[in-house]
Amino acid sequence: MTLTRIEPALALWRGLQPRERLLVGGAGVFILAVLVYTLLWAPLQRNLEHLRAAVPKEHEQLVWMRTQVSQAQRLRGGAPSSGTATGGLLSFIEQSAQAYGVKAGLKRVEPDGANGARVALDGVSFNSLVGWLANLQKQGSVRVENATVEPQPASGIVNARLVLRGSGA
Repeated sequence: MTLTRIEPALALWRGLQPRERLLVGGAGVFILAVLVYTLLWAPLQRNLEHLRAAVPKEHEQLVWMRTQVSQAQRLRGGAPSSGTATGGLLSFIEQSAQAYGVKAGLKRVEPDGANGARVALDGVSFNSLVGWLANLQKQGSVRVENATVEPQPASGIVNARLVLRGSGA
């Protein structure tokens, strides 16, 4: 600000009585304090409270993710990697089912044509089933030709009837 703009305000200030100066100065300090509180202090405190609530939740999620990394590495290492060439389609399906935790629900695996299989699973986790099917496609070039998936009363549990085809079909 230039001196020419300040001069009228100073002249007004000088024209006030000492008691009026005290009143105007006190009001100015009060207004300044309210502005500092509303524009700086209160938002900082709100953000701090939000961070104090969010950090423990994020830490829990980090711990969970770290435990999932070891499980993912274990599953990757346990999956058969040579596809249908080692022991045929039926044995590959059974080996892969063991690695992905759906072996207990595997009720029937039977041949279907030259390079196909009919598979029946009961009471398996839907997430495990999807992971297993993705592995079959990725590792063994096995595609799902037909699938019927029925939900069960327990959350996330399904029965499935599948027709799978190897890459040679």
